[in-house]
Amino acid sequence: MSRLEFHFRGVPEFVDAESEKAGRPELAGAARRVPALGALATLCAQAVEAAADGRPASDILRQAADFRDQLRIAADAADAMLSAVSRGCDADWSLEHGPRPAGASSRGTPRRRRPEPGSGANDES
Repeated sequence: MSRLEFHFRGVPEFVDAESEKAGRPELAGAARRVPALGALATLCAQAVEAAADGRPASDILRQAADFRDQLRIAADAADAMLSAVSRGCDADWSLEHGPRPAGASSRGTPRRRRPEPGSGANDES
């Protein structure tokens, strides 16, 4: 298929496919409303239009990739937050699978404890 024949179908097709793959189709509607994903889709559509008009699409796609990277960083930060809170609360929950099986540890590495006030550990000399 040449670039001129390509039709970008927008966010729903991609979100629906990925939510099905993740086993969470009920989240597709909310995922479609993520602003950075909408901005990325707009740039993708602009890149297709540019290519159809014989203009280079690479600069537009570079901007779209910035939004993709923002989404990836946000997802990684969300994973890190959930993991840290799960460990910190000793919660029976795992990032990939929800509640942990009975007897499974939620602690990967020991968490740091804050020094007690007046213990001298944080006192300035």
